[in-house]
Formats: sequence, C-alpha cells, structure tokens
Amino acid sequence: MGKAKKLFNKSILIVLGIFLLPLLTQAQYTNNENIPGQAPTSDLVTYLDNLYNFSIAIAAILAVFMIAVGAFLYIFTSAGNASKIMDAKEMIKNAIIGLVIVLIAFLILFIINPDLVGGTLSGPADVINNVVGD
Repeated sequence: MGKAKKLFNKSILIVLGIFLLPLLTQAQYTNNENIPGQAPTSDLVTYLDNLYNFSIAIAAILAVFMIAVGAFLYIFTSAGNASKIMDAKEMIKNAIIGLVIVLIAFLILFIINPDLVGGTLSGPADVINNVVGD
C-alpha cells in the first residue's frame, strides 16, 4: 500500500505542476543577478538559456584546467612515485569523462530540439498563446 500511495502523491504533484506551471510563468520575472558575458534580461526563459550556456562554458574551462593540473602532477611532482602517477592519471581521466558528459548532454539536447540550446526557445506563455490563438 505504501508504494501505491507514493506513486499517487508523485502523480498528483506532476499533474499540479503541469497545470500550475503556465500560471507561474506568466508572472513577471525580476532578474536579481546578471550572468557574466550576457545582456541583462527580465525574461525567465532567456535567463535560463544564458545560464545554461554559461555553465557549459565554465564546465569546459574547468575540465581543461583539471587536465592541465593532472598533467603537471604527472610530469613534475610524481618523481617516479607510482601512487602519485596513478592519482594524476585518475585526475586526467575524470576530467575527460566530465567533459565528455557535458558535451553529450549538449548533443542530446541539440538532437531533441535545437531550440533548447540555440536560445530561440519560447516560454510556456508564448506556446499557450500560440495554441489558444490569442
């Protein structure tokens, strides 16, 4: 009985979310923080798109930085110590795996809908107005 109740509660939350999301997105969004390198905006969809693009760039920069740190540790500080060499290799491997995960996530979103990563996605209120025909 416990699993059925949890499933029912989750389904109620999902249904409420589907019906309440358009009402919540029609409210005016007030931007409190600007994203570096992006123009200030009061549109929530544009803000989230800018935040997504910024986070992809930061993830790529951090991955390259971690690869460089791992290479530095491998070349200069290991001094033949097998455990330090393994640690450096592990750091490089993890940075490459993280970079691949970020790029695959970007690719999957681009395959699903290029508007998701291209900055041309319209908000829920625009979609509802287009469907209703206002």
